[in-house]
Amino acid sequence: MARIWQKQYSDFASFYKENYGSTLVGVYPTAIDCINIVETDQSPGDWSAASLPELNITRIVGGDGMATADLGAGRFRSNLACRGGVLVPPNSATDIYVECHHRLQFITIPFDYLEGITTGQNIPRGGDFGRIHCQHLTEPFLFNIFDEMVREARAGNPRGRMFVEGAIMTMVSTLNTMAQRPVEQKNGGLSPFILKRVTDFITDHLADQITLAQLSDIAGLSVFHFCRAFKKSTGLAPYKFQTARRIEKAKLLLDTTDFTITDIAPMVGYETPQAFARMFRQMVGQTPTVYRQSLCDR
Repeated sequence: MARIWQKQYSDFASFYKENYGSTLVGVYPTAIDCINIVETDQSPGDWSAASLPELNITRIVGGDGMATADLGAGRFRSNLACRGGVLVPPNSATDIYVECHHRLQFITIPFDYLEGITTGQNIPRGGDFGRIHCQHLTEPFLFNIFDEMVREARAGNPRGRMFVEGAIMTMVSTLNTMAQRPVEQKNGGLSPFILKRVTDFITDHLADQITLAQLSDIAGLSVFHFCRAFKKSTGLAPYKFQTARRIEKAKLLLDTTDFTITDIAPMVGYETPQAFARMFRQMVGQTPTVYRQSLCDR
């Protein structure tokens, strides 16, 4: 029987810190303020959680034994050695007992935020994806995206807000498929006029953390269908297009101005010089400092 919690919590991170804080390995902020990645290292025992207003995607990254769980959709047993993970619906207390030492990562997404970003994706009412809440999930694509989000957060979020938004939408699409809730897909791209309006907006706001919702409003589409149409038209996801434009501007600033790396980072949308340098090296093959020096040596 699920434990009765005497207090209500607004988010998973605060619940976890108060009740299981000694097991925390880290809390990694994403580029979206309301979404954090929590990592824990837990001993055998009862690890039940209170009802929380978030969709909770849990990734098993270590453990070798059995667990028994009820996540609000029925009790089941699972072998943690299989890795994978589980999905907890919003507003569902859990009853979990784990028989071995284990390590977990959690991505928790406030449901009101999720509803806003996934318009057009046929997300189920209340965030209840049905039968997949009462089984151990092993879908590789889902957890590949999960792992990408973890790496991004640990690296300081160099790909920015639109990467996280796109990753969330892709995970929701995967969950819909797993729950047999197919989404009608529109195959066309954006008209040349709309595409120019969108790409001009991105170019004019490289220093800003623009959102997919802003771009989809320009296009007059849901966020989900906008992302598909934009990629159809450009061959790139919106965040990749934004990154390419940011690095193009950074190269121009390195070539034509005396601005320092610290000056340039926020001018092209990066919160820290480290995040800027990491992405610049990934895209160009050199650090900004080495790139600027190579220009001077010509």
